[in-house]
Amino acid sequence: MTAHIRKMKNLEEILETTPQAFADLGIDHYSPTQLNCSLALWAYRYGVLTSAERSKLKYNFKMYLGTTIGDICQLNFCDELFAYDTGEYTQNKKKTSQQEGYDMLGMAIEKYDPWDDKDKELYLGIKDYAADMYKNAYQGWKSLSMTAPVVAENTVKLKFDYIYCEGRTDGEDSLKFLEQKMKCPSLNRPKKDGTRTKKTMPLPIDEPQLSHARQTAFYHFATGKRPFILYANEKEYKIFDSSNCQSLTKEGMEEHLEHYKRMAKMRDRLIMKSKGSVSDLLRDLDPDWEHNFEWDIGEDAAEHAKKVYREAQQ
Repeated sequence: MTAHIRKMKNLEEILETTPQAFADLGIDHYSPTQLNCSLALWAYRYGVLTSAERSKLKYNFKMYLGTTIGDICQLNFCDELFAYDTGEYTQNKKKTSQQEGYDMLGMAIEKYDPWDDKDKELYLGIKDYAADMYKNAYQGWKSLSMTAPVVAENTVKLKFDYIYCEGRTDGEDSLKFLEQKMKCPSLNRPKKDGTRTKKTMPLPIDEPQLSHARQTAFYHFATGKRPFILYANEKEYKIFDSSNCQSLTKEGMEEHLEHYKRMAKMRDRLIMKSKGSVSDLLRDLDPDWEHNFEWDIGEDAAEHAKKVYREAQQ
């Protein structure tokens, strides 16, 4: 392991810095993902559910494809890889070739198990475009010419008022880091004969997606390195940095970090007010059950969320 990799905090560090209310709820850190979602969804996912339970929430082929292509690109370009099963970094001495990447992608797609009939329809409708998506993501990584050692999934963190905010960079060298975002195709509305055609999801034009810019700004302040956001779909790739968008300038990223600090303070207040009680954490929140995607976490999980909120608010 190289010296620039930050080690994950140990138990003593957690206990020293975490108030009891956080410990009682099992919340020992925030993340960009946590701070990007609504308070109600955050409280359910991280105050009610365990990590194992969160891993069983609804997935879909777009999520799977984006993660798979990201993993393969790390095998193509990174010298050090993080193993989630051991929590250790390993040396990637023989990088995966692009052709090997195509083969790995094909095998991963073949073994994918759709969540439901809707996901199966999406899977069958867009899986043949995965190779083109990987090709463009690969070219995007290659264009950045990162200097060895390139580290995948480096754990980075910033201390907020009570606990750390943590995340993992997709790839970084000594000067810069890359955040990869895939824009997977969707399906158009059914034709009269019931068939559906592929719909390309366009890449951002002038600015990266706001949640992506905020996440990337956090990584910048946690690493001190120059940020790049790579977008890719089945037709092209595009890279944003401080030279072609406002969101990744010094001023833009400072604003994003301040936003995350405000979001963390809101969660801090809820946690401290709850005194470690899950019911008290949920009591004064108002979930938007009609949101067009936020509570698309699986029918059973959504019903469970409504139940625990009802019980907390009686």
